[in-house]
Amino acid sequence: MASHETKQQKDAQGFRLHVMRHGIAVARGSAGFPDDAERPLTPEGKVKMKAIARGLLHLGVRVDSIITSPLVRARETAEIVAQAYGHDVSLEFADDLKPGGSLEMLVSHLARHLDRRSILVVGHEPDLSVGVAKLIGASPKANFQFKKGGCCRIDFEDFPPHFPGKLQWWLTPRVLRKIKL
Repeated sequence: MASHETKQQKDAQGFRLHVMRHGIAVARGSAGFPDDAERPLTPEGKVKMKAIARGLLHLGVRVDSIITSPLVRARETAEIVAQAYGHDVSLEFADDLKPGGSLEMLVSHLARHLDRRSILVVGHEPDLSVGVAKLIGASPKANFQFKKGGCCRIDFEDFPPHFPGKLQWWLTPRVLRKIKL
Protein backbone atom coordinates (compact mmCIF):
# COMPACT_ATOMS: atom_id res chain seq x y z
CA MET A 1 0.00 0.00 0.00
CA ALA A 2 1.30 3.42 -0.85
CA SER A 3 1.66 5.88 1.97
CA HIS A 4 0.13 9.32 1.42
CA GLU A 5 1.44 10.90 4.59
CA THR A 6 2.90 14.38 4.51
CA LYS A 7 6.50 15.00 5.53
CA GLN A 8 5.25 16.60 8.75
CA GLN A 9 3.18 13.50 9.59
CA LYS A 10 6.16 11.25 8.92
CA ASP A 11 8.40 13.40 11.13
CA ALA A 12 5.83 13.17 13.92
CA GLN A 13 5.68 9.38 13.85
CA GLY A 14 9.42 8.88 14.38
CA PHE A 15 10.96 5.68 13.09
CA ARG A 16 9.58 2.14 13.23
CA LEU A 17 11.83 -0.87 12.94
CA HIS A 18 10.20 -4.26 12.41
CA VAL A 19 12.55 -7.19 13.01
CA MET A 20 11.74 -10.66 11.67
CA ARG A 21 13.49 -14.00 11.72
CA HIS A 22 13.42 -16.00 8.49
CA GLY A 23 10.87 -18.77 8.05
CA ILE A 24 11.28 -22.54 8.40
CA ALA A 25 14.19 -23.68 6.24
CA VAL A 26 15.66 -26.96 5.08
CA ALA A 27 17.61 -28.47 8.00
CA ARG A 28 21.30 -27.67 8.29
CA GLY A 29 23.40 -30.42 6.71
CA SER A 30 20.58 -31.69 4.48
CA ALA A 31 21.59 -33.50 1.31
CA GLY A 32 21.87 -31.11 -1.59
CA PHE A 33 22.58 -28.08 0.64
CA PRO A 34 26.14 -28.37 1.92
CA ASP A 35 26.46 -24.56 1.99
CA ASP A 36 24.44 -23.11 4.89
CA ALA A 37 23.89 -19.89 2.94
CA GLU A 38 21.99 -21.81 0.24
CA ARG A 39 19.38 -23.48 2.45
CA PRO A 40 15.89 -22.49 1.17
CA LEU A 41 12.57 -22.34 2.96
CA THR A 42 10.69 -25.62 3.10
CA PRO A 43 7.30 -25.87 1.38
CA GLU A 44 5.71 -25.65 4.86
CA GLY A 45 7.90 -22.63 5.62
CA LYS A 46 6.66 -20.85 2.49
CA VAL A 47 3.00 -21.52 3.32
CA LYS A 48 3.45 -20.31 6.90
CA MET A 49 5.32 -17.18 5.76
CA LYS A 50 2.45 -16.27 3.42
CA ALA A 51 0.05 -16.53 6.38
CA ILE A 52 2.42 -14.46 8.55
CA ALA A 53 2.61 -11.77 5.85
CA ARG A 54 -1.20 -11.65 5.71
CA GLY A 55 -1.24 -11.36 9.51
CA LEU A 56 1.11 -8.35 9.35
CA LEU A 57 -1.17 -6.69 6.81
CA HIS A 58 -4.28 -7.40 8.90
CA LEU A 59 -2.48 -5.99 11.94
CA GLY A 60 -1.97 -2.76 9.99
CA VAL A 61 1.80 -3.00 9.74
CA ARG A 62 3.02 -0.74 6.92
CA VAL A 63 6.61 -0.60 5.77
CA ASP A 64 8.51 1.62 3.34
CA SER A 65 11.10 -1.03 2.58
CA ILE A 66 12.31 -4.49 3.47
CA ILE A 67 15.99 -5.14 4.08
CA THR A 68 17.16 -8.73 4.30
CA SER A 69 20.14 -10.94 4.80
CA PRO A 70 21.27 -12.22 1.38
CA LEU A 71 21.14 -15.86 2.56
CA VAL A 72 18.53 -17.83 0.60
CA ARG A 73 16.15 -18.58 3.50
CA ALA A 74 16.05 -14.93 4.59
CA ARG A 75 15.79 -13.67 1.02
CA GLU A 76 12.83 -16.00 0.30
CA THR A 77 11.14 -14.86 3.52
CA ALA A 78 11.57 -11.20 2.55
CA GLU A 79 10.31 -11.86 -0.98
CA ILE A 80 7.12 -13.49 0.35
CA VAL A 81 6.44 -10.54 2.65
CA ALA A 82 7.27 -8.03 -0.10
CA GLN A 83 4.89 -9.80 -2.48
CA ALA A 84 2.09 -9.49 0.09
CA TYR A 85 2.71 -5.74 0.28
CA GLY A 86 2.82 -5.27 -3.48
CA HIS A 87 4.98 -3.03 -5.63
CA ASP A 88 5.16 -0.11 -3.20
CA VAL A 89 7.76 -1.80 -0.97
CA SER A 90 11.40 -1.96 -2.02
CA LEU A 91 13.56 -5.00 -1.24
CA GLU A 92 17.27 -4.68 -0.45
CA PHE A 93 20.06 -6.93 0.79
CA ALA A 94 22.43 -6.11 3.65
CA ASP A 95 25.49 -8.02 4.80
CA ASP A 96 24.87 -6.59 8.30
CA LEU A 97 21.98 -9.08 8.51
CA LYS A 98 24.07 -12.17 7.70
CA PRO A 99 24.87 -14.49 10.63
CA GLY A 100 27.45 -12.68 12.73
CA GLY A 101 26.27 -9.28 11.49
CA SER A 102 25.14 -6.33 13.54
CA LEU A 103 21.59 -5.01 13.70
CA GLU A 104 23.01 -1.87 15.36
CA MET A 105 25.29 -1.22 12.37
CA LEU A 106 22.36 -1.65 10.01
CA VAL A 107 20.30 0.89 11.94
CA SER A 108 23.23 3.33 11.76
CA HIS A 109 23.37 2.86 7.98
CA LEU A 110 19.65 3.58 7.75
CA ALA A 111 20.38 7.16 8.82
CA ARG A 112 21.39 7.77 5.19
CA HIS A 113 17.81 7.16 4.08
CA LEU A 114 15.80 9.87 5.80
CA ASP A 115 12.73 9.20 3.65
CA ARG A 116 12.18 5.79 5.25
CA ARG A 117 10.27 5.73 8.51
CA SER A 118 9.03 2.14 8.73
CA ILE A 119 11.38 -0.67 7.80
CA LEU A 120 11.22 -4.45 8.11
CA VAL A 121 14.50 -6.32 8.44
CA VAL A 122 14.82 -10.09 8.00
CA GLY A 123 17.73 -11.95 9.53
CA HIS A 124 19.00 -14.79 11.69
CA GLU A 125 19.31 -15.90 15.28
CA PRO A 126 20.98 -15.39 17.68
CA ASP A 127 22.05 -12.05 16.17
CA LEU A 128 18.52 -10.64 16.00
CA SER A 129 17.80 -11.33 19.68
CA VAL A 130 21.09 -9.80 20.77
CA GLY A 131 20.58 -6.81 18.48
CA VAL A 132 17.03 -6.15 19.65
CA ALA A 133 18.13 -6.34 23.30
CA LYS A 134 20.77 -3.69 22.63
CA LEU A 135 18.41 -1.49 20.61
CA ILE A 136 15.88 -1.35 23.46
CA GLY A 137 18.48 -0.94 26.20
CA ALA A 138 18.02 -4.43 27.71
CA SER A 139 20.83 -6.62 28.96
CA PRO A 140 22.58 -8.55 26.17
CA LYS A 141 21.79 -11.61 28.32
CA ALA A 142 18.04 -10.92 28.12
CA ASN A 143 16.16 -14.00 26.99
CA PHE A 144 14.74 -12.67 23.74
CA GLN A 145 14.40 -15.39 21.14
CA PHE A 146 12.77 -15.17 17.75
CA LYS A 147 10.91 -18.21 16.52
CA LYS A 148 11.12 -18.75 12.77
CA GLY A 149 8.82 -16.14 11.24
CA GLY A 150 8.45 -14.22 14.51
CA CYS A 151 8.47 -10.42 14.40
CA CYS A 152 8.73 -7.44 16.71
CA ARG A 153 8.43 -3.67 16.39
CA ILE A 154 10.72 -1.11 17.97
CA ASP A 155 9.89 2.59 17.82
CA PHE A 156 12.38 5.43 17.97
CA GLU A 157 11.29 9.02 18.52
CA ASP A 158 14.01 10.53 16.33
CA PHE A 159 15.62 9.68 13.05
CA PRO A 160 18.45 8.92 12.83
CA PRO A 161 17.49 6.76 15.79
CA HIS A 162 18.80 7.52 19.25
CA PHE A 163 18.94 4.51 21.53
CA PRO A 164 17.21 3.02 23.35
CA GLY A 165 14.12 2.43 21.30
CA LYS A 166 10.77 1.35 22.71
CA LEU A 167 9.60 -2.22 22.15
CA GLN A 168 5.97 -1.94 20.98
CA TRP A 169 5.17 -5.59 20.39
CA TRP A 170 6.77 -9.01 19.91
CA LEU A 171 4.63 -11.62 18.18
CA THR A 172 5.19 -15.30 17.60
CA PRO A 173 4.61 -16.77 14.14
CA ARG A 174 1.57 -18.66 15.45
CA VAL A 175 -0.09 -15.44 16.60
CA LEU A 176 0.75 -13.66 13.33
CA ARG A 177 -0.77 -16.51 11.29
CA LYS A 178 -4.02 -16.29 13.27
CA ILE A 179 -4.57 -12.54 12.83
CA LYS A 180 -7.51 -11.95 10.52
CA LEU A 181 -9.65 -8.94 9.62
